[in-house]
Amino acid sequence: MNPQSARNGFKGHVLIIGGGIGGNSLALFLHQVGISSTVYEAYAYKDAVGGGLGLAPNGMNVLAALGLAEEVKARGTLNVENCFYNERGRVLARYKNGTVKQYGQPGVSLTRASLHDILTEAAKKQGIQIEYQKRLQNVTDNGNKVIAHFEDGTQAEGDLLIGADGIHSKTRQVVFPEAPKPAYVGIIGVGGFVPAADVPPMSLREKQSFCFTFGPNGFFGYCGGDKGDMMWWSNMQREKELTPQQLADLSLDNLKQEMLTTYAGYHEPIQTLIRNTTTPFKINVSDILSLSTWHKGRVTLIGDAAHAVSPNAGQGASMALEDAMLLGKLLGQSANYEQVFEQFEQARKPRVERIVAEGRRRGDDKLVVTPLQSKIREVMLMIFMNLFGEKGQDWLYSYKVS
Repeated sequence: MNPQSARNGFKGHVLIIGGGIGGNSLALFLHQVGISSTVYEAYAYKDAVGGGLGLAPNGMNVLAALGLAEEVKARGTLNVENCFYNERGRVLARYKNGTVKQYGQPGVSLTRASLHDILTEAAKKQGIQIEYQKRLQNVTDNGNKVIAHFEDGTQAEGDLLIGADGIHSKTRQVVFPEAPKPAYVGIIGVGGFVPAADVPPMSLREKQSFCFTFGPNGFFGYCGGDKGDMMWWSNMQREKELTPQQLADLSLDNLKQEMLTTYAGYHEPIQTLIRNTTTPFKINVSDILSLSTWHKGRVTLIGDAAHAVSPNAGQGASMALEDAMLLGKLLGQSANYEQVFEQFEQARKPRVERIVAEGRRRGDDKLVVTPLQSKIREVMLMIFMNLFGEKGQDWLYSYKVS
């Protein structure tokens, strides 16, 4: 801990709502600068930790600042290249997914559960308290303290409250009731995990690539997951979002059958990956319009609670990590939390809003199209990804939290 930061930084206790990537990493960054916090997670441990994710070099640099990058690399798969195919398996474009020489860290893909485990264990080692099954009901900010009220009738008092509780944030709902609500975008995000023993033969180069296939029936992506495993993801277009019960009722067998039918004729290993899937994931994909502000009084939002990033951007986890690192640094440098919240928002908003827009654009590229539109898309991918793909990611990957 920097002694100067300890003298000048924020002195109170921080309540963190949400024990996911953003919440746990924020608790760790606060601990680095001598600020105490308690994390409150709505679910039981291990519940609702989601599917797979890719950590770009910018996100890995944040984890390196926590001393966790090596463990993440050991648990996951390095992502060396991006490769674009048409449905017949023809390579349309291929380029490096950044290099360690360029950005300091590689890209890594793994399950969200693995990253959650790494962050949770790191927090526990530092003595950070995480309370589970604490579902937020309301927030009271009396000007001197902030109180979190939970559905189980308990409450917690602190000096600041940080909402790190995702796109369907209860913190945002109760503190910013006038804010836009998440809106379903007409897509069910689906995917699955294939254990190492059932992964079809493929080269190390393919295993260490983000493989994106575009065809008239839609988009299919796959890459390495937890060490030796593979994971894949795709979209199902649905006019209405599925209820929690309907999502639960979408069984592994039904999901496989729909995916096998949709992607019949697509190149291998797509069909084999679908058939060999043992664990599925599925989620309604939602978007939220930009909030006019992320903070009010002693409360601020971070991560998807403040700026939901579409899975299509491949930056959701990295944005939450960047948010956590910057907010932790700023609170370590100044006791004026109102000024810190304003600085944080001004520093982060332009970047995350650009990434949100990029995610929406990529999502539009993945929809079902006519054969003619598919051919046109092929040509555009070949031209633009080969010419600008690697250069186009530099602004994402070169960012340093400061």
